[in-house]
Amino acid sequence: MSDATLSDTESADVPRAIANNRYAYLSAEEQGQLKTPSDLQGFLGFAVTWIVIIGCFILVAYWPNPFSILIALTILGGRQLALGILLHDCSHRSWFKTSGFNEFFGHWFAGIPVLVPLLFYRDYHFIHHTKTGTNEDPDVGNIKSYPVSKASMRRKMMRDFVGLTGIKNMIALLLYVNTGRPGNAVSMGAHKKKITGRQMLKISVKNYSHLFLFHGLCIAIFTYLGHPALYFLWWAAFIFTYPFIMRVRQIAEHGAMPILSSTDVRDNTRTTLPAWWERIFFAPHRVNYHCEHHYIPTVPGYNLPKMHALMRARGFYQSKEAALAYGYRAAFQRAILPS
Repeated sequence: MSDATLSDTESADVPRAIANNRYAYLSAEEQGQLKTPSDLQGFLGFAVTWIVIIGCFILVAYWPNPFSILIALTILGGRQLALGILLHDCSHRSWFKTSGFNEFFGHWFAGIPVLVPLLFYRDYHFIHHTKTGTNEDPDVGNIKSYPVSKASMRRKMMRDFVGLTGIKNMIALLLYVNTGRPGNAVSMGAHKKKITGRQMLKISVKNYSHLFLFHGLCIAIFTYLGHPALYFLWWAAFIFTYPFIMRVRQIAEHGAMPILSSTDVRDNTRTTLPAWWERIFFAPHRVNYHCEHHYIPTVPGYNLPKMHALMRARGFYQSKEAALAYGYRAAFQRAILPS
């Protein structure tokens, strides 16, 4: 198939019954092009994310007032999600062309800032892809209850904004994710794999040494610049604004889908086409093209728009309206039961 848009007649000829066959909508050549990462685009994604993060701290340092702090907290929550997406693509070894860059930058400049080691995320996320929507999917607990009543959603949002969700998530990351201890890691899913005390100690020493090194260096830099209190702005965003942003992302990707355990990605995974302002907070690095990502997980985020255009023109979403949402508000509303 060429890159040109197919006619309605041609798109109707595509064997939609075998949607999970990667060659049903994309040729081998097209897949090869889409899966080819770029170090330049990879560095650009990291650079833009960190420039915005640093800009938030500069804003509060020079104009310390409630309004600037509120702006910074909101933007930082979105940038924490952006780091999570960079960690996600690096865990797939798809963000950079150079393999070592995925390991180094994905761990130190995406995962560790938000308390998630790359190796942990890679193992956990692999299970999510192979067991999507099933009881074995570590993420299923985050989305299986949707849709919920308006009252239930209000309670969830209240817990997000008052910090209860964020504190619970932080404790889980510190006690389970960074130690290897089995248990409920909240946003990182439930983990049941048993490990020995020696293994737990080894994992804890490695991960906590990395956390102390990175965050200790951040504290030292803020202190040297005369603004040590700014460091806590990062955790204020992590506790009070990031949880709601993360909830919206989880709902948009897999919440309130027709058949969570289906083998057809269009039944359990959604692509959301956001407004420009929604992209800033909820869809960094093209994470909104989530159905395409589950279709071929090794396509880097910056190539997903092209992949979406090709597949949509060829009938991928025909008769599968649930797999496509026009805006995050629309996706979020699907997770709320009608009155």
